Amino acid sequence: MSHRPGPLLRLLLLLYPASFRQRYGREVVELYRWRVKRGRVEGGALGGAVAWVRASSDLVAGGWRERWSTADLVFADAPRRRRAGEGTISTIRHDLRDAIRRLMRTPFFTLSATLIVALGIGANAAVFTVVDAVLLRPPPYEDPSRVVHVYQDSDDGEPTSTSYPAALDMATYTDVFSGVAAASYATVTWEAVDGPRRALIEFVNASYFPVFGVNPSRGRWFEPGYDEVGSGNYAVVSHHAWRTKFGSDPAVVGRTIRMNGQPVTVIGVGPEGFNGAGGAFVTDFWLSISSVGVGGAFRIANLERRQDHWYGVRARLAPGVSVAQAQSAMDALAARLAEDFPEINEGRGITVFGPDDVRLHPELDSRLVPAAAVLLGIVGLVLVLACTNLANLLIVRGLSRGHEVAIRRALGASRGRVARLVLAESSTLAFLGGIVGLLLGRWILGLTPLVAGPLAAAVGGAGDLDLSMDGRVLLFTLGLVMLTGILFGLAPALRSARSDLAGVLREEGRGSSAGKRSVMTRNVLVATQVAVSLVLLVGAALLTRSLANVQRVDPGVDVERLAFVQTSFGQGGVSAEERAVRVQEMLDRAAALPGVRSAAFTSRLPVQPGGSTTTVVEDYDPPSGTGSVELPFAIVGEDYFRTVGLQITEGRVFGPEDAQGTTPVVVVNETAARRFWAPGSPIGRRIRPQARPDEWAQVVGVVEDQKVSRLDEPPTPMLFYAASQSPSSGYVLVRTDGDPGALLPSLRAELRAVSPDLPLRALATLESRLSQSLLLNKVAAGVLATFSVLAVLLASLGIYAVVSFAVARRSSEMGIRIALGAARDQVIRMVMREMLATIVLGLAIGAGLAALAAPVLERALYQVSAVDGLSFGVGALVLAAVAALATYVPAVRAARADPVEALRVQ
Repeated sequence: MSHRPGPLLRLLLLLYPASFRQRYGREVVELYRWRVKRGRVEGGALGGAVAWVRASSDLVAGGWRERWSTADLVFADAPRRRRAGEGTISTIRHDLRDAIRRLMRTPFFTLSATLIVALGIGANAAVFTVVDAVLLRPPPYEDPSRVVHVYQDSDDGEPTSTSYPAALDMATYTDVFSGVAAASYATVTWEAVDGPRRALIEFVNASYFPVFGVNPSRGRWFEPGYDEVGSGNYAVVSHHAWRTKFGSDPAVVGRTIRMNGQPVTVIGVGPEGFNGAGGAFVTDFWLSISSVGVGGAFRIANLERRQDHWYGVRARLAPGVSVAQAQSAMDALAARLAEDFPEINEGRGITVFGPDDVRLHPELDSRLVPAAAVLLGIVGLVLVLACTNLANLLIVRGLSRGHEVAIRRALGASRGRVARLVLAESSTLAFLGGIVGLLLGRWILGLTPLVAGPLAAAVGGAGDLDLSMDGRVLLFTLGLVMLTGILFGLAPALRSARSDLAGVLREEGRGSSAGKRSVMTRNVLVATQVAVSLVLLVGAALLTRSLANVQRVDPGVDVERLAFVQTSFGQGGVSAEERAVRVQEMLDRAAALPGVRSAAFTSRLPVQPGGSTTTVVEDYDPPSGTGSVELPFAIVGEDYFRTVGLQITEGRVFGPEDAQGTTPVVVVNETAARRFWAPGSPIGRRIRPQARPDEWAQVVGVVEDQKVSRLDEPPTPMLFYAASQSPSSGYVLVRTDGDPGALLPSLRAELRAVSPDLPLRALATLESRLSQSLLLNKVAAGVLATFSVLAVLLASLGIYAVVSFAVARRSSEMGIRIALGAARDQVIRMVMREMLATIVLGLAIGAGLAALAAPVLERALYQVSAVDGLSFGVGALVLAAVAALATYVPAVRAARADPVEALRVQ
């Protein structure tokens, strides 16, 4: 293995005085390589990249410090040292001033180059801010290395969440945990001063803040007595919500607000920078366990139900206890629970995750981490594209200054000094681009709520994200500025350093063609731009095709001409005994509206996330070994299937005979029938809730399949329970003969007529809600398409600049060819043919890279292969057409030149 430092490292060493390099250069190189190698071993490719940036930053900072410290010593001897070609701090200052003057003389080039750098750095800074806030930033609480995540297994045997009684059991292990925090998310309607708002809350126990080691910035936290239902409704507002939604009003402590129609007393304001267990996902309010009634009566019930896994558990390890010891204790607890409650806990494990093993949730992390890696890779490619584009522009710019460089070399300037002249220019451009890029990044982050809000609304959340450009982002941006300045300045600097007077006179004379080395360097950079652009174009084409496939999926229900209104009887003060009457009154009023064909009740809209229930299917043994399966369900009225267009395929639907107090009945979809009862008939078979051995429900019918939660999901089992037997809050769906949107004001009015106190939680058409559920797919495709367009524009600019410069330098040759009888179209073909090989090479390399990278998107694709030929072909054709146009325009301009004028100026 060679010990000679690479070109980049040699350039970084030039920042140090020659005496320092001669004395310590070898040790510096060895230390640099050791740091990068250690980072790669400990953190993989990402760790190696971070270590490389840090080591390079330290080299630059050390070089500046060394030159500043020796500046006084060399000042008196500076003329001799400058004559010898060894730069001092004063020569570096001179190089920077010279670079600034040259850039000021070419404002169009400077502005264009700054904007190109800003696009790359701004996109990277914005994306890194989001990824850092969600996945990387150290938790803002005391000693996070002692806080672990504890999960009970789901019915499928995967760690998901925990029942509240199990969390209380964990808290009894005081020799293992010094505290156990239990938290359950919910969305409520908060009656703010400016009208009703959706707010994200966490129901938490009194140990929550102590486990995280934080304290309220104002007021107080919950007392242990607040862990008992009936102790009152109390809330602590998060510092972010206090600042953004209460205007930092100190009088908020002690104020009574209303949530879901119930009074809640605010007793404190959370610590600054702490948003809750979700990190960057902001919790607006923490509510005490005594306040769970705000979420509905079922919230009170699941405090005692071991089958309801609704709580996330964080625990602080006791002093001297390791994660392995905590896992052993939880294994013992799982065995005891399986013995004490075999119907519910048999086969369920309890898993303890270390603080670095989980960021948000195991399942959520498994989706977020790959998505973050893909997003960082995309913006990284954009930065590479910007750097290659600018490198080409600097090379083209450098060719026009060939005589200046040659004269400097002839007068004694060293190769390092010449290289520093170019690097000073590229570093200045990178610095300017970094400043503009930070502003652009802040603007991009300002758009985040516009996307996060609708995304959260699509899944029933509140949607606030706490994103700020802190010191970590600034350090990352500084590293990008340094890296960018080196990346796009390296090739031009090396080329200038290697030039000699004879070579310049031979290659760079007026009207001559560029030398082979120059042409090769520019062509390599152009091929790189084409390759990177093709990777992004193929990715965008794949996601666009996937989105088109999803939009063509049959949801299984007739979504056209359907409108809905959603309310909550619990929040409106309607008792459980009155719900059936109020639902029927709302249905009668809706059905009587002009143009309405039918109206029905449902607790869950089609193709929307919703509730699931732990279910025991008679004579079915699930693979997980828990004896039960988790199945999505909906509580629906008699006319639901007719209203949404679901056909009965076997048995019957609900009718008047299914009244409250009669034998519970259930309708299943075809997928459930096949999975649990094939090849026999499901009619007459039984299912029951896991924790209720005597509450068997009988299957009375089978309906067609529908998409349950997502359009791109596989066939999913679904249960439908009769609303007449289980009164619930939910949606009133109506089918109209005309435009369903025109019916929305009437539905609002009828809801108010039933009861002015009933909250309006949602009012829309089903078609618009279905479109909203595809927002994540649309955002992913749109982001990649945007970056792809940017990449193509940058690539075309690079090709155009290279061809224009090459044509300008060959103007006399073109004039001679035309004067000797060459047709203008022959000149055009000649110019385009010379660039064709470079474009084809870039397309070939890009296709290979895209084939390697495409499987990363495979999880996000629906009914389209990661190596889809059409996507690759369309991407290649689009890029080839743009590249051909970027080559054709300067070629035509050259062919139209007056040969007499071209020859006169030589």
